[in-house]
Amino acid sequence: MREESVGEEQRAGPMPSVAQRAASGALWVLLGFGAYRALGFASSIVLARLLSPADFGLVSFAMILIGAFTLLQDLGVPAAIVYSERDVREVGGTALTINMAAALGLGAATVLVAPALAGLGGNPDIAPVASALALGLVITSLGSVHGALLTKELAFGRKFLPDVLPLAGSGVSAISLAILGFGAWSLVIGHLVKAVVYSALLWVLSPHRFWPSFRCSTAAELLRYGRHVSLAAVIGFALMNVDYLIVGSALGSLALGLYTMAFVLAGLPSTAISQVVATVAFPAYTQLRNDSAAMMRMFADVFTLVCALAIPAGLAMFALAPAFVPLLLGEKWVGIVVPLQVLVAFGVLRAVEYSFAPLFKAVGRPDVSWRLSLLRLAVLAPLLVLAVPQGLVAVAMAQVAVAALFVPINGVVLARLVGMPVRRLWQMASAPLAGAAVMALFLAGGRGVAALNGASAQPVGAATLTAVALAAYAVVLCTLNPRLAALGQATCVSILRLRH
Repeated sequence: MREESVGEEQRAGPMPSVAQRAASGALWVLLGFGAYRALGFASSIVLARLLSPADFGLVSFAMILIGAFTLLQDLGVPAAIVYSERDVREVGGTALTINMAAALGLGAATVLVAPALAGLGGNPDIAPVASALALGLVITSLGSVHGALLTKELAFGRKFLPDVLPLAGSGVSAISLAILGFGAWSLVIGHLVKAVVYSALLWVLSPHRFWPSFRCSTAAELLRYGRHVSLAAVIGFALMNVDYLIVGSALGSLALGLYTMAFVLAGLPSTAISQVVATVAFPAYTQLRNDSAAMMRMFADVFTLVCALAIPAGLAMFALAPAFVPLLLGEKWVGIVVPLQVLVAFGVLRAVEYSFAPLFKAVGRPDVSWRLSLLRLAVLAPLLVLAVPQGLVAVAMAQVAVAALFVPINGVVLARLVGMPVRRLWQMASAPLAGAAVMALFLAGGRGVAALNGASAQPVGAATLTAVALAAYAVVLCTLNPRLAALGQATCVSILRLRH
């Protein structure tokens, strides 16, 4: 934890205003993410009972291409808007034109390559599904600039509805169609409904209206920065989905459906933390880039909190999975339990890694992210190919092994880039790691005692044991790093001051 007291954020200068707005924005993002995930989780539970794993696997395979194109469609322009010191009204029209043109081109490309994708997946139904999903690229591009404007201004309260309501519409549509027997197409139509509602809400709630226009100098400025962000996003997507591609092509849609569900659930707690960091930290750091000391103080707080929250969340998911997966998803999904437990470690490492990328972008070095991701992809892909014949658990273990190697590498590169001693990262993470060790001992002890083992295998017993272990973690954490409690209190005060 940093040496400066939490009270220093009250000093004169830009820090209090940015810190207060970032704290309030983090709250809105967390609330939005919580609502989004709650809706998504509820929809997934219902759809998992209405549809087969093969239906999920079919759409998941098609989404590999669509997801990559979704990241590429904006060419990093929204991030360039956030980073730029120019008024967004000067660049909004050109940015919208770039995004729409890219989305139309990628949509057409999807239709052309869909048959080849279907051949790779061994299922001809993949081609029409991918072609239909491509329409979502065009729809979401219409709201990209409006979303970037709200992010730049840290106006996450105004973004709450566009972030949450689209999934509600998507869930209702998909569930209704699944009941009517539309199968995998219920998921496809639900995805398109979400895109329509999202873009429409952004247009309604944005304080400005942007219409297509084009200026070469503005486009060059946006793309000069944005190309690195876009490339990092695409390579990052490939890194996060190469396992889907390999599992789907080698083991089929059923195995991919199981693996996809395990991956999503394993990362659910840590992804919530990552979402807040990735969304709020970048614009907040950008506003502090002319005050490097203040920016690094904020990074220290963010990194410490990420470690303090992600590690116990992952351990809790590990402990609860055996009891709750059959209860919530049904016996047909019981095969995901062990892969899910392995992938929990990957989710924690990913949350920690996500705290680095916003700072890379804020200091004007978004290229570092894609270079490191490309190197990691070159290591991961061959390892996954070797692991997949051994099954889903081996694939999950390969993911964790590579993440355990490259997350520290990212930390070392970041520390050297900003002139921070590498040992500071370890110091910030030391208390959460010690608390995690104690929490793990409580969980293992509960499983090891014969009288408790049976009870802890049931939902109520597992939840009770996990709650006790979390309490032990909190005691250790606050004992070793009491500033965390003070930091949390200061954050709440900042939020209340901003709201009043």
